[in-house]
Amino acid sequence: MQTHRREAVTGALRLALLPVLLLTVMRASAQNVDVQSERVSLDAALLRAVNGSASVGHYAVWPGPLHAALDSLHTDAYAAYDAWTRDYYGRGDRWHLWKYADFSLSMVVDGALMGRAGTTDDGSSSEAFLLGRPSVRVMGSIDDTWDFMVDLSNGQRFAGTSARIARTDPTLGRTFKFVAEEQTFFDRYIGYVQYRSEHLRVRYGREALQFGFSPIDNLVHSIEAPPMDGILVDVPFKNVRFTFTHHQAEGLDTNNRSVPGKYIATHRLSVDPWPWLSVSVSDMIVYWNRGIDLVYLNPLAFFVSAGLGTKQRSDTDNSLLAFDVALRPIDGTMVYGTLVIDDLAFSTLRDTSFRGNNNKFAFQGGISQAMRVGTRDLLLTAEYARITPFTYSHRTLNASYTHMGASAGYDMQPNSDRLAVQATFWFTPRTSVRIDVDYTRHGENILDAFGNILVGEDPRFPGAPAFIGNVGGDVTRGESDFLQGNRFLRGNVSYQRRIDAVFSAEVFRNVFTDVRVGYTNRNGGNRPGEFFFGAAEVRIGY
Repeated sequence: MQTHRREAVTGALRLALLPVLLLTVMRASAQNVDVQSERVSLDAALLRAVNGSASVGHYAVWPGPLHAALDSLHTDAYAAYDAWTRDYYGRGDRWHLWKYADFSLSMVVDGALMGRAGTTDDGSSSEAFLLGRPSVRVMGSIDDTWDFMVDLSNGQRFAGTSARIARTDPTLGRTFKFVAEEQTFFDRYIGYVQYRSEHLRVRYGREALQFGFSPIDNLVHSIEAPPMDGILVDVPFKNVRFTFTHHQAEGLDTNNRSVPGKYIATHRLSVDPWPWLSVSVSDMIVYWNRGIDLVYLNPLAFFVSAGLGTKQRSDTDNSLLAFDVALRPIDGTMVYGTLVIDDLAFSTLRDTSFRGNNNKFAFQGGISQAMRVGTRDLLLTAEYARITPFTYSHRTLNASYTHMGASAGYDMQPNSDRLAVQATFWFTPRTSVRIDVDYTRHGENILDAFGNILVGEDPRFPGAPAFIGNVGGDVTRGESDFLQGNRFLRGNVSYQRRIDAVFSAEVFRNVFTDVRVGYTNRNGGNRPGEFFFGAAEVRIGY
């Protein structure tokens, strides 16, 4: 019965997607550069770093400046990416609501209308969904020194349930009204103002942020994380680059109340001694329950030391360190790795008892290989990532390294590891297919019959209650981390296998399509099961 239902759902999806696929194949052309959705300029920067036409580290902080996307002129094989980007931002024949330019101001106003239809199946039931979303975007520059952009949208859910739809799109899963309140509408905005000169970029606003080299995901700042509001200061000088960020984060405590005054700040200092090598060090801090702390607003402060400067900061703030390296041994091949240190005590580094629990790490390592298939680009990436128990969390629960309930870094819970493979093939800069396959192990917290972390007697202090079911498997729950040795994968272990495929294209100028299909199977853990989804989106405008 279940097999027949799945075949019927899959067949119906194929029929629904067939016209879109045929139209896409007939008229595949270029792509949207907005880093919030499609990422042409980031794709170009990544390919240049891997193939040797640019330094390895030039794309490791993203987003890049708007003027670089508009004005860059390259003579390498990826000039098509720049040509499409300039066209997309108003320098070509693309359709716009309004354009204006004089000796000082250039501005473009765009509008868009999106429709998305799809289906989900969790193994016991299937459900169709339908979304629509109008949006408007304004962008431009003043005196070739100031840039601005704002993108506003307000969508509507016409069919389907919010929780199931959110599993098909992480951005919807982090929209409060859509998920927590199960509203039929969902809105979004991104926007910033920016000052730039040759060796300085100051950017203020809301958008996604990335620190790192991985095309799959990154441990310090992930472009897949919810956008935050704040400031970015970027100072590139020859082969040295310093980046400072300070953002306001949103969080909830264990009683589902808002966390007051939560902020995440980061520093990143990178050096590219040669074009084929990039190394960097970052420090991060999470603090809350007060206004902006001037100590953490200092671009030249060392957050780990500053966090130990007073009793309040030492007790409540969460500091981390990270080290990145990327190496291009030959053109076309890039090897990269990242180490995050949440807590470190050298004296107990090898201690497997509870005394060693003050050592918390996350690390990843991977390799990317770029190839030309005829005149097309193919990028293959394989990586392994591990986040040890309680990493990114904190005993002061509100100081976890999270925003909107999700990690600001790698999209994986602590006490987990993942083997991931990604293949991306570009037919043109805007037309691409990407396949992600990964296998994840997760030591989940032990829950009681009501779904709460199991409470029992503290094994170190008989008679005292403690969260004995907390094995460090939830980034938002860092209490009771010294009950016993935090052995990796201790707890209720789940094994997850996932495959996602995304096909994106601009079928006609200003007409975009995205086709997404995914399947997840999880056994063991607290929530075993499977989930299939398929969706087709058509967007007219931008």
